[in-house]
Amino acid sequence: MTIPTHPTRQQSRSRRTRDQIAGAALVVFARKGYAEASMDDVCQAAGCSKGGLYHHFPAKAAVLEAVIERLRALEGLHPPLAAVATTTGIAESSLARLLVDLWAEAARSPRLQASLNGSKPSEGATDYLASVLQIGSMVQNVTQPPDIQAEGAVARLGIQQAA
Repeated sequence: MTIPTHPTRQQSRSRRTRDQIAGAALVVFARKGYAEASMDDVCQAAGCSKGGLYHHFPAKAAVLEAVIERLRALEGLHPPLAAVATTTGIAESSLARLLVDLWAEAARSPRLQASLNGSKPSEGATDYLASVLQIGSMVQNVTQPPDIQAEGAVARLGIQQAA
C-alpha cells in the first residue's frame, strides 16, 4: 500500500481553515487578551461555526498553540516585534501584551511550555527560564520609558544590587 505524498483536497481545505482560525485568534487574543477572549470571539472573527472551530481545536489552549506556531513562523515569539506588527497589522504594544499572556499561560502548562520551546515538556527547562527572563525584560520595556535608570528601578523595587 502506497501512501499519497500530496495532501487530499479535504486535507488542504482543513489546513486552510485551521490557518484562518489561528490568524483570527491571533488578532482576537492580541486585541482582547487571552483570558478575556472567548471561543465565540474567535468563531466570529474567523467566520466559522462553533462546530467547525471545535472540530479543528478541541479547547482554547489548542487555539493558543496554533497562535504560538503562527508567531513562531513569523519569528514573533520574542522582541523586536516591528516586523510582525507590519506583517499582521497588529500594534506592537498589543503583540507584546499577547506575548506576556502566552508566557503566563505557559507558566501553568507544560504543554504550552513545550510548544513555546519547540521541545518536549521534560526538556528545555533552561530554555524556558531564559525565555521567561526575556519576556520579563520585554514587559519592562513595554511598561517603562526607554530612558529608565537601573539605579532608580532598583530603589523603586526595594532590592539591593548584586555585589
